[in-house]
Amino acid sequence: MSVPSLPEVQATFAATLCDEWFRQGLRDVVICPGSRSTPLALAAVRHGGLTIHVRLDERSASFFAVGRALASHTPVAIIVTSGTAAAELHAAVCEADLARVPLVVVTADRPPWLHGVGAPQTMNQQNLYGSAVRLFLDTGVADDAHRERWRDMAADSYIAAATRRGPVHVNVPLVEPLMAEAQTLPGLRTAVDDEIGRPEITIDVAGQRTLAIAGTGTPAALVNFLTSRGVVVVGDATTPHTMPYFDTLLRSDSFAGAARPDVVIRIGGLPASKVLGQRLQQWQVPVVALEIDGPVADPDRVVTQTLTGQWQEPSGPDAQSWTADPAYLEWWLAIVARYKQQVVGLDFAAGALTETSAARAVVRHVNAGERPLFVGSSMPIREIEWFTPSRTQRVFSNRGVNGIDGVVSSAFGANDGSGVVAMVGDLTFAHDLSAWVDAPKTGPVSVVVFDNGGGHIFDFLPQKSLLDEDTFATLFTTPRPLNLEAFSAAVGATYHEATTVGELDAALADDVASASVSIIRARVNTTVSSTDFHAWLHRSSARIVAEFLP
Repeated sequence: MSVPSLPEVQATFAATLCDEWFRQGLRDVVICPGSRSTPLALAAVRHGGLTIHVRLDERSASFFAVGRALASHTPVAIIVTSGTAAAELHAAVCEADLARVPLVVVTADRPPWLHGVGAPQTMNQQNLYGSAVRLFLDTGVADDAHRERWRDMAADSYIAAATRRGPVHVNVPLVEPLMAEAQTLPGLRTAVDDEIGRPEITIDVAGQRTLAIAGTGTPAALVNFLTSRGVVVVGDATTPHTMPYFDTLLRSDSFAGAARPDVVIRIGGLPASKVLGQRLQQWQVPVVALEIDGPVADPDRVVTQTLTGQWQEPSGPDAQSWTADPAYLEWWLAIVARYKQQVVGLDFAAGALTETSAARAVVRHVNAGERPLFVGSSMPIREIEWFTPSRTQRVFSNRGVNGIDGVVSSAFGANDGSGVVAMVGDLTFAHDLSAWVDAPKTGPVSVVVFDNGGGHIFDFLPQKSLLDEDTFATLFTTPRPLNLEAFSAAVGATYHEATTVGELDAALADDVASASVSIIRARVNTTVSSTDFHAWLHRSSARIVAEFLP
């Protein structure tokens, strides 16, 4: 039997990694072009069972992988070459870490003897992403004498991403020549039971006024169950079937006083609402965190008890401890129904677009169809959480680090074939223009851009009143006169322009009818500032609350 050459060994090693990842459950691989990563890229393509996504820009590609993993609920692999290509992934790795998104980040590297001697495209990639990864694994240069360990390496990395819900980093030194044919792969690894039994979570809120706060990562089944047991469930923009309009209602001191619960349940991440956090501190009631899929966010240190385990819907007598005071839920529902009547005028087709009316139009469109929604940070996520009806379809957002980078790329990644609607601000859109280099070719894919002349989320911060107008605009609002129509033509996207609710409705419907990939410029009416418009909405909610109080 001939001894395989080193290039053949590393080709076989790369093929073994891909084969074991596939056996563990990997289906999507994002590949960025590069020379040093050739054995890994070829192995993924030649496997035959993996869906391959080739994207040019590593930064955009990594956020695309985040979106794909959010939509699929399974780990997604990304393969890049060595050097700054690996560094370009860092922002997305940080997002995946804090948002608990499973990624297998595979970076090609030069072998150890090319480090520290001035070899091109070579840098220290050891523990490149620091504590942001669940596992760092440097495979070393492939050695046929250790082939019995190759499948374990692949399995360990995939299982760490899947079970610990986050990114792992696999660094693979590769030697030239990089092209060779894979030989016979090692035998299958012995099955290992990686499941760790966890106790089932139970809680006793029987007969109590119970408020649940559901953030990113909350199972929809849990939201529906809690609501069916008389619990008031408020949530962030990504959590479906929750009680809408809670932020504006809680801004009323009288409502907050009357709405004080007996107990609060916390699940998943944080909503964007600061008011909710302030009320939690003021109420000083027991706050029980349910750690079902990882830690519960608690920056204000209000959690008084933490329950860790798995949740399964109880039935019969076991469900009684979950049954809260139904009158509390009925009171909330009555106020929300009245507020809904108050704001329905925002939806009139002839009405000029505001950030709020545009967000409401997008949510109505998504709720009525099958496309998921991907929401940008800053104002869009807040408009969705605070002023739109409850979401009934899937909603995604990069809420780990809450940045504006890579949002369009992640939205493209979240498209699982049914299309997607992205809702972003104009600066968020400009921040991720490279996403369009590898944009989808068929839709319906609609990217709705709130064109309001810059970053007006800063209008809600103290800087607005403490700085002169020119300085504030230069440093914070930072308007950029991007010609969206010309850009659409350059990247081959359909262009719509909407100034009214009806025009936005029509543009979204047209994208579905024609399966378009489009950019919709939602020209927001700026004659009234967002801060003033939100203040009017909050005053309206305060008047409605007064109707329901003694």
